[in-house]
Amino acid sequence: MILPRFNWIMPLSVPKNIDTELSSYSSAFRSILYQRDLCTEEKVLSFLLPKEPSWYSFQQLLNIDKACLIIQAAIQNNENIVVYGDYDADGITSAAMLTLALSKVSTKITSYIPNRLTEGYGLNNSALLNLAEIGVSLVITVDNGIRSVDEIKYANSLGLKVIVTDHHTPEKSLPQAEVIINPKLPEDTYPDKNLAGAGVTFKLVTALSKFYPVINPLDYLDLIAIGSVADVVPLIGENRYLVRKGLALLNQTQRQGIFSLLGVSSLTPGNVRSSDISFQIAPRINSSGRLGSADISLNLLLSQDPQICGDLAQVLDNYNFQRKKASQELEIKAEKIATREKPLPFILIASDPDFHLGVVGIAAGFLAKKYHVPSIVGNTGPEFTTASCRSIPEFNLISALDQCKDLFVRYGGHPLAAGFTIANENLPELRNRLTALAKEQLKNLDLRPSISIDTIVSLDQLNAGFYSELEKLEPTGSQNPAPTLLSTQLNASQIKVVGQDGAHLKMKITDGRYTLDAIGFGLGSLSDSIPPLFDVVFNFNLNEFRGNKNYQMLITDLKSSAG
Repeated sequence: MILPRFNWIMPLSVPKNIDTELSSYSSAFRSILYQRDLCTEEKVLSFLLPKEPSWYSFQQLLNIDKACLIIQAAIQNNENIVVYGDYDADGITSAAMLTLALSKVSTKITSYIPNRLTEGYGLNNSALLNLAEIGVSLVITVDNGIRSVDEIKYANSLGLKVIVTDHHTPEKSLPQAEVIINPKLPEDTYPDKNLAGAGVTFKLVTALSKFYPVINPLDYLDLIAIGSVADVVPLIGENRYLVRKGLALLNQTQRQGIFSLLGVSSLTPGNVRSSDISFQIAPRINSSGRLGSADISLNLLLSQDPQICGDLAQVLDNYNFQRKKASQELEIKAEKIATREKPLPFILIASDPDFHLGVVGIAAGFLAKKYHVPSIVGNTGPEFTTASCRSIPEFNLISALDQCKDLFVRYGGHPLAAGFTIANENLPELRNRLTALAKEQLKNLDLRPSISIDTIVSLDQLNAGFYSELEKLEPTGSQNPAPTLLSTQLNASQIKVVGQDGAHLKMKITDGRYTLDAIGFGLGSLSDSIPPLFDVVFNFNLNEFRGNKNYQMLITDLKSSAG
């Protein structure tokens, strides 16, 4: 018997009055809307068809006017300005956006992204010294800087002015920058605290466009879509609208770098969805920062030359292939180290001198997903260990690291994803503290991951009309996930494994009258134990391959109907 991987949370029944009010939609879609607290026609229309524009004014962000005045003065004085980004997709798209916008009004704009392997995340003193020595006078951070207290103090000593734009949670002690733009500042009343780094950068670009009409902020919505989806910010509220509009622009892209990237990703403009950003576009943009220099991805987004963009996109595609291979090898090694202790601890930790720093985050994510406990994987050097951390909703990772801040050389991140550098002699103490914190918070919880089901459907409901309703929920992602469906009392035929090493499960699923194709990514090991009668949790999508289109079930979990 197959045991379900998840704790299935069944959908709430739709009250009769709400069911009546939403009667213009199918019964299955009414259930999906109700589970998302969309209980009135007004709420539904506001979510599915938001008014334009559905974003807040940049003027509601604290300090943004002051930042514009400083940038204006630097441009008027013909000063050298550097946009200082980060090596992930959010940081790269943010850097590209601000660089492209400012380059319309100044020839003194350049970009800088630190090397993950040699410099690490965020501002660093060596880079700041180099920038000062080549005549830079203003540094504008994007997607970083809010925790760079010491580095910005050093920048000030070099005569550098620093404007920080960031979306990460600040500490109590803020850096002494000229200006800080961050909706999470305690005194900032900006209504939406969930903007990605690209979203904050967009606000600055929008503010600058009021002084420089040649800058059109709407030109950069495609970059916002990539950065926001890649950084897994909630796709509700303002982010949902920004990504929705960004996807529309991306699907009719005039940006050569994006067009080339879609080509190597086997994506067709006009059919790109938020899930394609997550699984195809963002991994390729991230791959250069993981295995080489993030400048490759940045230059791709900055260029309009077809030959250059084609070559760079191919490099990223090759990097992405190498990244997959390196990730798989590291996941096996990290799992072996992290799971030696029996019973398993409430936090998994693995570090080794041979672990590639560019993919430790992927391995940490693999462990966190498989065992549903917070996980840390790092590279141990002669003096320091640099690690990436991934967590689960039940454990606030950045809060836990804050309680160990005295041990770190540097650290930062989000509740579910973070990173740090620590002296090797402090690593045992960190392990003890984090293990104690995780045990205290998780020991009384059922740590099997849960999955919330939106509606129960029969196979005859899985048709073109229902799919068109599901499309209205796009873009889907964090806090607006693709609807999770449940069908029961099913049989399987033509069961087989596909993909490298038989990693994926493919079969046909039937209720005796209707039959659908189904695929379970990463579920190949279940191929020999499918029950004769089972219930399945899945997403419903339209598969497009070599010009052919067919509806299919994307299996998340299954169990015997008798169970």
